[in-house]
Amino acid sequence: MSAIQVETPFPIFNDIDGQPLENGYIYVGVVNLNPITNPVAAFFNAALTIPAVQPIRTLGGYPVNSGTPARFFVGSDYSIQVQNRNGSVIYTSLNGNAIGDGGVAANATGNGTQTIFAVTYSPNSIFINGVYQNQNTYTFASGNVTFTQAPPVTSVIEFVF
Repeated sequence: MSAIQVETPFPIFNDIDGQPLENGYIYVGVVNLNPITNPVAAFFNAALTIPAVQPIRTLGGYPVNSGTPARFFVGSDYSIQVQNRNGSVIYTSLNGNAIGDGGVAANATGNGTQTIFAVTYSPNSIFINGVYQNQNTYTFASGNVTFTQAPPVTSVIEFVF
């Protein structure tokens, strides 16, 4: 029996004191520009069909959609700023794909037949259309992720490093 690492399916943001960010604000914008004054469309699903109104609010450190922890997505590289309830800046990255925990993400699109995807680093986790993929559904070797089954046509594959 192989070991499967259990990971949180949602990003978590912490306040200045290290506690989970309560009633915080997340702004996502155009890469290399202020995300508050230059927002981009954000969505609560990988298909980019459920809009996320900005700022995205936090509850217990999690981004939320109608009070429920949620992941959020954008269709391109981005800038991000996270503020606490008082408007103090917790985190800012103007050159996107930076995630609250310091990780980096890269996206690919499934075509229904491709099983091998070149990546820069060994991924910590992989999501297909926002759904976490168990580590027994893929392998990583020589800069390639190989899935046991090809991701569906037009699926969004998110590699988190």
